[in-house]
Amino acid sequence: MAGEDFIARALSSLSQQMALANASGGGGADDKSCSLHKEMEAHAKSLVDDDTPKIDSAVKSYMSLVAARSVVASEIDVLSANVKSLDEQVKLNSMDTKSALTCARKLLNCINTTVIPKKNNTEEEKEESDDVSSDEEIQKMMDATTTIVWNRMVENKDMKPSKVLGRKALLVAWSYIEERFRRGIESNKEYADVPSRNVDTFLLSYSIDILPAIAPPQGIEKDSWIVFYTEFGKLLIKACQNDESKQEDDGDDEDDSKLLWADDKGVKELQRRQERRARRAEGLTQSNKDQYVVEKVAESSLNTSDTM
Repeated sequence: MAGEDFIARALSSLSQQMALANASGGGGADDKSCSLHKEMEAHAKSLVDDDTPKIDSAVKSYMSLVAARSVVASEIDVLSANVKSLDEQVKLNSMDTKSALTCARKLLNCINTTVIPKKNNTEEEKEESDDVSSDEEIQKMMDATTTIVWNRMVENKDMKPSKVLGRKALLVAWSYIEERFRRGIESNKEYADVPSRNVDTFLLSYSIDILPAIAPPQGIEKDSWIVFYTEFGKLLIKACQNDESKQEDDGDDEDDSKLLWADDKGVKELQRRQERRARRAEGLTQSNKDQYVVEKVAESSLNTSDTM
């Protein structure tokens, strides 16, 4: 009940902002504005009702995945295709359960305390200079709706974004969350000269008051922390790309994002991997049998030649 009341208040806030925007734009587009308003309300409701699994569940699944790598560093099950360098792979595979839990808590804390800031002049100028299609305009309005819902939850101590929202909302907030992590690392003297990791210019333009730094978890190496949250972000983006493309399972390609963000919480993906593992084992057994037959035939031929 409390959740429904909160959503009603968030939608009310959205309605007021839309009404002000419509009033300033004149009355010639009332029908269009009303239609768009309904779409935005539907989008806000879908973020809560339909976008599953929730962020909290995905972070816990990711923590379990990372911890599993330190127990079973098997190519079949846990090595990630999202991390390219051997050094980064080693860091992921060596993070034990306690360390993964520490990182997951820090990740959730930042998610639940990050307010998506109002667009600054740099962003607005870029958008005004770009040719925007109708689809892009709708997407901008949807993102604005997501921002309102997200920020209201951050401000409401009884309603955490991670408990209520899923990957679609998190994707809108992620660049700001990641920027707070980056600032927490680069504020350390040891990392002061490290160049920004493909950081958009507009993120750098926000003050530390708007996007305060989040220091790495205590007791966790900075490089390990970077790899932890960077891979989580990549899996988030991959999951959202799968949503857009309606991607089906691709043969033997493994997709760790499905272990975090699939509606079944990765059950189907794990089953697919187990079946593939069984096929590989069966193929290996058959190969051994074939090798045995070859060796017996060779031995028989040798014995025959000796008697001739």
